[in-house]
Amino acid sequence: MSQQENNVCCRNITIIARYVQQVLGSDVLLLENLPYSVEYLKDEHNWIPLEVYGQIIRRAIELLKDPEAPFKMGLSAQELESWGAFKYLQKVFGSVIFGPIEVYKQVGKYNEFFNRTKDLIVCKTGKDHCYIKVKFKNNVNAVSDYFSDAFIRGILCGVPNIWHLPQAVLQEPLLGFELEYLLKKIGKVSGKKIEVKENEFYLDDQLIAQKVVLLSETVKGEPLYIGKYREIHKGDKLDTFKFGWRILHDQEINEQLRIKRGQIYSAPYFVYKLSWQTLSFWRKIYQLTVHSFISKRAYREGIESQLATIRNYVETLEDKVVERTKQLNEARKESDYWRTETEKLLYTMVPKKIAEQMLLGKLVAEEIEGSVVFTDLTGFTEFSRNLEPQQVSDVLTKYFTNMSNIISKHGGWVNKFMGDGILVLFGLHGQGKHAERAVRASIEMQQAMENYTWQKRIGVATGKFITGEFGTDQLRKFDCLGHVVNLASRLQSNSESDDIMVCNRTYNTCKDEFQFSETIKISPKGVGDIEVYTVKYKEKFSI
Repeated sequence: MSQQENNVCCRNITIIARYVQQVLGSDVLLLENLPYSVEYLKDEHNWIPLEVYGQIIRRAIELLKDPEAPFKMGLSAQELESWGAFKYLQKVFGSVIFGPIEVYKQVGKYNEFFNRTKDLIVCKTGKDHCYIKVKFKNNVNAVSDYFSDAFIRGILCGVPNIWHLPQAVLQEPLLGFELEYLLKKIGKVSGKKIEVKENEFYLDDQLIAQKVVLLSETVKGEPLYIGKYREIHKGDKLDTFKFGWRILHDQEINEQLRIKRGQIYSAPYFVYKLSWQTLSFWRKIYQLTVHSFISKRAYREGIESQLATIRNYVETLEDKVVERTKQLNEARKESDYWRTETEKLLYTMVPKKIAEQMLLGKLVAEEIEGSVVFTDLTGFTEFSRNLEPQQVSDVLTKYFTNMSNIISKHGGWVNKFMGDGILVLFGLHGQGKHAERAVRASIEMQQAMENYTWQKRIGVATGKFITGEFGTDQLRKFDCLGHVVNLASRLQSNSESDDIMVCNRTYNTCKDEFQFSETIKISPKGVGDIEVYTVKYKEKFSI
């Protein structure tokens, strides 16, 4: 690997420095006499070579005099809020309704903001656990990035803390470190002390590991190794199996390297198995409430004390009922009261029909006739490049609040915010003129862009689409899908800045209400050749 390749983000350095400062009171010694300035290293937008990153993390271990420091530094990221824009990304991509699983599912995306040395892939999930495969790039030896293993494990274990849950439990059934090279490089073991005899691995004449055959299982049509194995049999063809070295007993090689019984080294990749405590129904309702008001910060401050009261109650109600059986009737009355209060909040956040079905426990998927609006900003990425994460969040919150008010005014409902984009549905209540409402809302949103330094593209499509709960039995959320949803997205991506592009169905429904361009022919990916139109909204027009 070239030493000039900058493949580790300085966001990692911020996490390390913040922890060192908390423990020692200063991080001055951590970053002195390095090839980069302190200012450069503390800017999370910068990247450095793996070699420099390794030098910093080893220096942190020496300063703290703690071999477990890499894990603790990663674990501290959530508590110390030292992961910078990662916290913002978690808010944008993660679903706070369903808890840690939605963040873990996005771990591959998050990893791109931390390093380019390895890929993290969530390959198997359950309601309270998941398996993550860690595969190093071909030009990176895992041993060269040894300390990142514990560092990443710490970050991953700390994710449930976002929801005030206990940290996750992480097992590592497979390790991609090549055992002999690991012992020499990290364990500082002389090659003379290592001897490999066919399927047995000796250290100082002591048998420490046996070679085993790795057994795969099929996940999503692909073979996956997650720690299952068997002993080698006579007649096994070496070129038809994957092998690993299974450690036979615990052994401390030095302060930095401890091998544990049952670990399998020299595997084709690393595998993390994460387990965590799931969210209760009431905690999900609370998280849904908080998430909605974070998205609408302008309305949040007036109800913070009420939310705090609800949170305190729902976290203790179950224990209170068990401990105070004599007060069961009174507790039930309290429960009914707070359920009513929660329902009131829920009705303010989602359409009435959807809220009613949610309270029954399951939404029924249905096909509706409506219009879909898809918006996306142009120029926002460049605008936000030099802003602090909190500044980006504040700007987007104000923008989303403004657009949401316009959408609600015309009878639409925001299905989701995606980065700086918005997906809006019209016709959920069966109201008429949904196409006209969608176009009027789009025009007013474009006119409102005069107050911003960036621009926006909008796509509008009309037709039938499906709404309902989608996901697994344990993890479901309200969403929409269908050709019309995809078409609205394609229209947006094929339009120019400031344009409102509509499909033929929307045009035929509204052509007497608005002014449109001549017919435009486009060929969006996955749609084929279609005729579309743009709305001429810049002329004088009353909304």
